[in-house]
Amino acid sequence: MAAEKSTKLWGGRFARDTDKVLAKWVESVTVDSHLVQEDIWGSIAHVTMLGRQGIIPAEKAAAIIGTLDGLMQEFLDGKWKLGHQQEDVHMNVEATLIQRLGMDTGGRMHTCRSRNDQVVLDSKLYARKRLLELRGRVLDAVDAFLARSEGHLEDPMVGYTHFQHAQPISVAFWLSHYAAVLLRDATRLKAAYDVTDENPLGAGAISGTSFPIDRMLTTQLLGFQKVHPHSLDATSARDFMWEAIFAAGTVSGTLSRFAEELILFSSYEYGTVSLDDGFAMGSSMMPQKKNPGSVELIRGRCGRMTGYLTAAFTMMKGLPSGYNRDFHEDKELLVASMDMINNMVEVIPALVKSTTLNFKRMHELTYGNFATATELANYLVLRHNVPFREAHHVVGSLVGTLSRAGQNFSNTEACFDHLEKKGIQAPREDILRILDPKAVMLSYNSLGGTGAQATGDMIKQFKEDSKKLRAALAEDDARVQNALANSRKVAQAAGGVKTAADLDKIKQFF
Repeated sequence: MAAEKSTKLWGGRFARDTDKVLAKWVESVTVDSHLVQEDIWGSIAHVTMLGRQGIIPAEKAAAIIGTLDGLMQEFLDGKWKLGHQQEDVHMNVEATLIQRLGMDTGGRMHTCRSRNDQVVLDSKLYARKRLLELRGRVLDAVDAFLARSEGHLEDPMVGYTHFQHAQPISVAFWLSHYAAVLLRDATRLKAAYDVTDENPLGAGAISGTSFPIDRMLTTQLLGFQKVHPHSLDATSARDFMWEAIFAAGTVSGTLSRFAEELILFSSYEYGTVSLDDGFAMGSSMMPQKKNPGSVELIRGRCGRMTGYLTAAFTMMKGLPSGYNRDFHEDKELLVASMDMINNMVEVIPALVKSTTLNFKRMHELTYGNFATATELANYLVLRHNVPFREAHHVVGSLVGTLSRAGQNFSNTEACFDHLEKKGIQAPREDILRILDPKAVMLSYNSLGGTGAQATGDMIKQFKEDSKKLRAALAEDDARVQNALANSRKVAQAAGGVKTAADLDKIKQFF
């Protein structure tokens, strides 16, 4: 009985193909459909290097990279897609090259390369692209918060701790604090980008190669900042994935907290904000409802982002060095997390711009629950030489008395009487000023404070920080886009190449 034969490109060792029961379990085509351009770009750079180094005939290298560029364009135009005859993007592209160019030419593409360094290359190129996208969107959100802060330096609202009234703050102070957090998130994303932006191509299966490859050339053609130097580390490291998903997860955490406040503040009981109709949802049964469904999804999907990071850490925790098939999961996690976070951040600028802020209601609430109590205690310390702990007790007992009577600081006579009973003779105009939430808010101009001057200074600094991060983003994006364009120009200009010297003549694109 004749033995079966594997049809896989790697099937020389095997007597038959992957069992049909297993094929669906091990396939990568579904997730790899997100990495096709990255895979083809990596092959263009790799084969250009092979031809220039004389590792494969320059004429054949030229034919391969020209065909790859055409295949990339076919993919971008929707005319070529991955098939399931081969289990991943790498084998799909190589099988197509062999089909179009023949084994003697197309079969040379994979020289000096393993899927081990190829798959991590694709993942890095993909992560890098989506991180660039995310960095831009986070900075758009920063700018939206800063723009909405303008003109509201003197509009008071309640600031909370333990979600109880704490001190009066300005609306600009509240909004701009999200810009502060997101700027930190953007800095974290830049750090994740830099960790990702190292070239693993040339590491081979695990230990490099005896061929005279030029890893600096592929680094340049792929727009990486530097080479990943250690081959074993390059093929088995996935900490760049941790960094990317963690940085993305912190952004989702920031936005989830903002969503929580919008959900609460838009309720009837608070009434301090109202979502635009385009960002709210109705009830199928209750006609009066205006539900904050869009922002509830931000809050809910933050849990999924946390799950992706947990999965990433768990995937890596016990793996030995070298490539393991477990690494298939990094693509799944990267694609899912990058899709989720980019979609999430994209809605924020319009959400911030369109949400109605009810300044009258915000101001009313500042009087409702003793928000100026801390400043009254500070006044006793500063102007009447009362030890702070004693001042704290004096004001606390006043608050307790008024609270039990169902009153607040609007009962100014009770405030005056209480202080006099405690032996404090204070000018009434001083106490009235201290009981005024807006006046108190405007007086907090220490560095980082809620006063108009302090908050205005912070907003100015945040705008400068955003500009710097945008400049770094523009530099990184230009390096990537130029490298992609130049790699394709090399492929397109290689039609008349016959020798390695001919290939070297188009080095102006390198």
